[in-house]
Amino acid sequence: MFNAIITHIQQETPSVKSFRLGVDKPSFHFFAGQWIDLYVDIEGVSQVGGYSMTSSPVHTHSLELAIKSSTRHPVTRWLHEQAEVGDSVRISGGQGVFLYQPEMSQRLVLVGAGVGVTPLISIFRYIADAVPDTQATLVYSIPSPDEFLFRSEIEEITRHHTNLHSLVTITQPDSSWQGRTGRTDAELLKNAGMSDDTLYYLCGPPGMVEDVSGVLEGLAVPASRIIFEKWW
Repeated sequence: MFNAIITHIQQETPSVKSFRLGVDKPSFHFFAGQWIDLYVDIEGVSQVGGYSMTSSPVHTHSLELAIKSSTRHPVTRWLHEQAEVGDSVRISGGQGVFLYQPEMSQRLVLVGAGVGVTPLISIFRYIADAVPDTQATLVYSIPSPDEFLFRSEIEEITRHHTNLHSLVTITQPDSSWQGRTGRTDAELLKNAGMSDDTLYYLCGPPGMVEDVSGVLEGLAVPASRIIFEKWW
């Protein structure tokens, strides 16, 4: 367990806030794509929530989270409605097998839906920071343009890193959106670039993960090349 301080809070979309936490412990570490448990005392009771890091593990002594609002989850509700810069929380180290290390593959397709994009952004940022030999395409499905998380950063990264690409699709577009529309399908995945050594990372609601897994299997991608995390 590690003590952490909230050092920055920002409203990213109508439903998502980002949080930066400072952790002054050299022993704290995580791999790109992993999540942490975050503990906070609410009305005298210790409550816990699990959240994926969005930051790259290259940056030590801090981590970033992007969390969608919820009135049902006590820690998420506290973070959105009460948390302030300077508040102390407790966190675990990085957890989970949904992670990327360079020796795993030099070709990735990262498929996310909604706020499920958060661990994929950690991997995307990590490759931009430290793994220039890895080719990665982020395939990102969102309901509406105003929920496009990390839009400016994704556009900036893909402009300046020839090994990184993005394909964004909107399922409920409005008149302001001029890009792709519809759900993630076989055509979109083919456009992401497919090869025998590609690893596919899927993160989002269970239905989306199952649907995309089925599409990939129909495209003859072996199950061993698909890594997924379902968000309930």
